[in-house]
Amino acid sequence: MKICVFLSAADLDERYTRPARELAELLGKGGHTLVWGGSDTGLMKVVADGVRKAGGRLEGVSVSFLRQWARQDADEMVVAGDLAERKALLLARADAVVVLAGGLGTLDEVTEILELRKHGLHDKPVVLLNSAGFYDGLTLQLRRMEEEGFLPVRLDELFFPAATAADAFAHLEKCVGPR
Repeated sequence: MKICVFLSAADLDERYTRPARELAELLGKGGHTLVWGGSDTGLMKVVADGVRKAGGRLEGVSVSFLRQWARQDADEMVVAGDLAERKALLLARADAVVVLAGGLGTLDEVTEILELRKHGLHDKPVVLLNSAGFYDGLTLQLRRMEEEGFLPVRLDELFFPAATAADAFAHLEKCVGPR
């Protein structure tokens, strides 16, 4: 299984790195492939290191203006011309998506994939890993959108909320299969 992970390239607190390492270990031990933004910094590095250490593959999709931070030992690294192309390549390469803690780039990625799912243009599973309650505010806003008629589909059709890495991984295996 190829899992796209949207997440931060910043160095973060243990309450975010621990679940990221747990997910990475599950992916790697299962022989799965991490498809990620290709960075060798911050939380992106934590996940890539964990997948690699546990025996998984690394497929990175960097972007030209961030190329200097791209991981050198990835099994495959593609360099996109811009962020829009990068997102499209990440989604095209993956069987499913997991969203971890992140900043504006991650928020952009998660809202785009939810919009695609809303319109039926993306049918791969999406998991929102809510480490340390990081996505409580986003989930609250999405619930309000649903309750007030701004969403033409139910939230549970857009993404699966996971409290732990194990929950996220179990959902992926149920939806996509172990491969």
